[in-house]
Amino acid sequence: MNKKVIAIGFVVLLFGVSIANLLVPQKEFSESENRYLQTLPSPNAEDIASGKFGRDFEKYTADQFLGRDGWIGLKTMAELALLKKDNQRVYFGKEGTLFDAGEAINDAQLAKNAEAAAALARALKAENPDFHASSLLIPTASAILTDRLPAFAPVPDQAAALEKAAAILEADAPLYNAADLLKSHTDIPLYYRTDHHWTTQAAYLVYAAWAAENGLDPLPEDAFRQETISDAFYGTLYSKANLPTIQPDSVTAYVADDPVEVSVLYDDGTVEDTLYKEEFLTQKDKYSYFLGGNNAKVEITTGTKNGRVLLLVQDSYAHCFVPFLAAHYERILVIDPRYFIEDIYTYAVENHATDLLVLYNLPNFAVDRYAANMRPA
Repeated sequence: MNKKVIAIGFVVLLFGVSIANLLVPQKEFSESENRYLQTLPSPNAEDIASGKFGRDFEKYTADQFLGRDGWIGLKTMAELALLKKDNQRVYFGKEGTLFDAGEAINDAQLAKNAEAAAALARALKAENPDFHASSLLIPTASAILTDRLPAFAPVPDQAAALEKAAAILEADAPLYNAADLLKSHTDIPLYYRTDHHWTTQAAYLVYAAWAAENGLDPLPEDAFRQETISDAFYGTLYSKANLPTIQPDSVTAYVADDPVEVSVLYDDGTVEDTLYKEEFLTQKDKYSYFLGGNNAKVEITTGTKNGRVLLLVQDSYAHCFVPFLAAHYERILVIDPRYFIEDIYTYAVENHATDLLVLYNLPNFAVDRYAANMRPA
């Protein structure tokens, strides 16, 4: 009798949860995970026959499950109680630092992307003998904050990847290797504990060294005020862990005492007079305060009247780096090859680019197949 009652109760519970899942309004976007969720797919004969409907429905049930965020957090806490050092998506490091467990280096893609960057630089130098090119591939936290990693956590060999990329880029877009510089400054916050990005403090360090290496006169750090714009930032790695005991990060902006005037044209046609998007400070993705997040193209005109036009081929690591560049270039053409559909070489020539900087976080550069679109057609 008791077994029958339990069985009936279990069926009723499953049925109730299923009905609740259908009645609760669907969420199209997860603020906590910073990604779009699978909504209820519409069945059709083609998708059913190919299996796509089944796959999408499985994603739907996983993404729209009642109380999903709470269940993920509970699972993570249970794994920590069992002394596990990861949840297969993040490593739980020391000092509340989270590391991306999914980082990888694809040697073939790394070489292909570096060769594409070198080819772009060569082509632009052929067009303009005075053209200047350089590159920055920034190691992530797992390569710099090694003392915070869990013991024996498998992480990619970023040092070897940097050497490989540097050898390919050396003649055409020389790579400034920032690894040693970052390792010597681990007393300051270089990376967010809850996010995969570097901090503005780290970006300034690398900017100053890279600028000096490339014939620019870097602005001294005391030319800026460091302002905490948020102390409640929970980043992408927090979303993968969903661990309520993790403390939020602070986000710092470097505000110039003598700011350069800017006019910023976004790819949707809007024009701003600032490099910052204040509205993101009230949202989860606070890093998008810098340059408004990912865009195919952002064209910046500055008050620096020197005729220099920088083509910046980049991922989001460049977003907090761009404000430091405004003092050195009259125009900055920021493109993200993941979304930019024009020929990059043609775009650079048409806009009279005089300089090229390729700036990515290293593991992303080593897997991003769209970065190969830098190669001239």
